[in-house]
Amino acid sequence: MADAFDPRHAARLSDPARLAALPPASVVQLLRLGGAETVVDYGAGTGVYTLPVAEALPAGRLVAVEALPQLAEQLGAKLTPDLRETVQIVEGADNTVPLEDGAADRVLMVDTLHHLHDDAGALAEVTRLLRPGGLLVVVDWGDRERPVGPPLDHVLGLPAAREVVRRMGLQEIESHAPGTLLPYHLALVAAKA
Repeated sequence: MADAFDPRHAARLSDPARLAALPPASVVQLLRLGGAETVVDYGAGTGVYTLPVAEALPAGRLVAVEALPQLAEQLGAKLTPDLRETVQIVEGADNTVPLEDGAADRVLMVDTLHHLHDDAGALAEVTRLLRPGGLLVVVDWGDRERPVGPPLDHVLGLPAAREVVRRMGLQEIESHAPGTLLPYHLALVAAKA
């Protein structure tokens, strides 16, 4: 399995250079939200992207899935009273999310696929969560030189990310190589049949 994120590096998740390279508004836009969806943020970390997505769901719900308790705790500390009504935090190292099959309109994975690309259980859970017609949105570090992010040998290129999504049985509907939509990240949107 790919390397797990080291929680000692949690402060890097909100580094201004990282946020400039991947603005939260860009992630929200890729999700194509109407405001009433159920979104699963799979690998939510400390909530850097979770919170802006939740704010875009005035009549919806967000389930933040994080396997590392230290990160889930930091996310929980950031929730305002209003967001506590929208966001449910699920700590789970066993790839199990307590939702019905097909409960999610969207599943978001930000900088997570390179950690889970070879974890069949996690990928099957993501697919199980999506309703027919639901979207998986993957935004991850691309395989190009950059001043921030993990080493190049720890990330996937767009062809490899596409192959993972294809193996999940999802249909790619939009993709962007690093340097097109986002400077250092690839973006991929796929639908469940």
